[in-house]
Amino acid sequence: MAVKKVSGFTKELADLVEDRIAMIQDYLNEGKAACRSKLARFVWSTAKKVRNVVNPERDVQHKKAWEEAKGMLKELVDFELFNPCQLNELCVKYVLEPKVVKVLVNYHHFVLTRQIKTRHTSPKLLGQTDEILCIDKPPMFTCSYGGFSRLPHRAKVSTPTQLLNCEKATIQIHEYLALTYDYETASGTREFWKQEDEESWRVWACGCGECDSCACMQSGCCNRLDKETSGIVVAAKTRRGFPVIRKQFSTAHSLEAGGTEKFYFALARGQVKIPTTTQERSPDWIHGPDGPPSNRRGRIQIAIRFDQSKWKAFPYNDGGMTPGQDGNERSRKATATGGGDWDEDGEQGEPANVRLFALTFYDPIAWFSNDANEKYTLLRAQIISGRTHQIRFHCSEIGHPLVADDLYGAPQSERDWAKRVFLHSYQTKFLEPFSDKWYEAVSPLPEDLGQLLAGLQLDRVKERCPLFLSRRKHSQLHRIFKPYDPDQELLQVHAAPWNAREILQEKMKTLSGRNTPSWGNSTAQRQPNEPDKFSQNLQRWKWEDQCWGADLSWRATSMDEDESWGTWESKGAEPEPKRPRLEIPAAEPANAGQVPCTPPYPDAKAQPKHTSRKVEHGDSSETSVEKPEIV
Repeated sequence: MAVKKVSGFTKELADLVEDRIAMIQDYLNEGKAACRSKLARFVWSTAKKVRNVVNPERDVQHKKAWEEAKGMLKELVDFELFNPCQLNELCVKYVLEPKVVKVLVNYHHFVLTRQIKTRHTSPKLLGQTDEILCIDKPPMFTCSYGGFSRLPHRAKVSTPTQLLNCEKATIQIHEYLALTYDYETASGTREFWKQEDEESWRVWACGCGECDSCACMQSGCCNRLDKETSGIVVAAKTRRGFPVIRKQFSTAHSLEAGGTEKFYFALARGQVKIPTTTQERSPDWIHGPDGPPSNRRGRIQIAIRFDQSKWKAFPYNDGGMTPGQDGNERSRKATATGGGDWDEDGEQGEPANVRLFALTFYDPIAWFSNDANEKYTLLRAQIISGRTHQIRFHCSEIGHPLVADDLYGAPQSERDWAKRVFLHSYQTKFLEPFSDKWYEAVSPLPEDLGQLLAGLQLDRVKERCPLFLSRRKHSQLHRIFKPYDPDQELLQVHAAPWNAREILQEKMKTLSGRNTPSWGNSTAQRQPNEPDKFSQNLQRWKWEDQCWGADLSWRATSMDEDESWGTWESKGAEPEPKRPRLEIPAAEPANAGQVPCTPPYPDAKAQPKHTSRKVEHGDSSETSVEKPEIV
């Protein structure tokens, strides 16, 4: 717990609250129970002592500290009736000793850290621009929105703190965004809720994913993650930008040149190795190597059929049965619109009995074992499509289910030491609407997954493995992860737009036509051999040397695995691409040191290139706060 010194009285106040906690905790440990009058006097005297230490009459800072104290202790004391000079039992609420301890412990934590403890972890803000907002989603936040008619479940509370303290096992990420932020689609979502409550709506016919209603039903969220999966969620802040960003995360766009790149970390059971030959059970079930020998990775191209009755993915055609069937395990549920149905936690799956193209690349980067000599492999996966349970299903199909994923073959006993499926959306790259700037969002490995890895024996690390970012320092993992730098942004822009050359050439023509003299000398002209400003900018961008997606072996971006968006993917033909689309290349690219994340343009000269820069990233707090701080 990071202690922050707020002012000179912080330590004295913290010591006071700690002493009061110890007093009542000892009372509880002895099995005693206080009568109403005795407990009321204890609570009142605690509030009185806090006020004396804070001394709100001293200055503005101390007055603010007293207002904070009242906010933290309001579950125990009605401060409208509170009088520090005389006890009034009516000012103390009817609570029991455990409740008093809980409130005081939370207040003590706030005094030391300036953070409010909540039941659910607060999502961290990775960064934002005028058009986009990137959030680091913790586990147990659901993403049930988009592509269906039933309205998403929500807690119907008024503040982010109330939401984070609600008793529900899962809460909606878009509800948190709407309660926390005031950008256009978030405020529009709050307005939608008012209409929903006033008119008692239960269904909403629109599922197009492009209109104002869709943007303002889900706080502009443009991708989805499974409830146990942590990592990057991207939201469009404006109604105008929502359809542009949303389409970038579609499977069709990811198959195009220059499409989004989406990366995950996953811990698989067993020793995963990249295959040397291709195994093809059917045209819909292919597993083999990809890329040149010097930079090879695994490729899983197995079409999915999602069974909503079992909430599980199956191979559409593994060569052993009729395509679309799985023995007696056939889907029995589908919505009237053809979209996915809901599970018990409000998540939505894929349409039933439909062939869903799914492509995953993976790269083993570290191998572990436990005390029983069971083997595990840390994978860095890139998914091109975004199907429900895609990485989980694909890893299971090749014989390596993810840790704690008992739905896809991991033993139930792993839940004793791995509390959730080991899957984390680490990195996403996408184009900002209207600015033609590429952004890279990075979500450092969360603390719980880092601790899980640190508890295993590290056997081997891939040669030339770069250091990835983690939320906390784990000395056992220093060859794989390093704690991120708080001074660096977790959302970085790659400044060169896709049409940088045209922009610079146009500006150069404009200036050359003006024949403008140099600053400071009305007669001086630029010398013939002197490089002009825009050529220097072009060189600075290294437009000729690097492209977006270079060094792919460490640039696999994983998209949210629960990103199917229901009816969008079930309307027959794929949407027309904005740019030429090619098959994923199986042959070695021109530069053996680089494997493209997405297919190249037919004309190499027309391919947009973007400066690839190493990302160093910033920090965030362990516990949630009322308004998240930018990390």
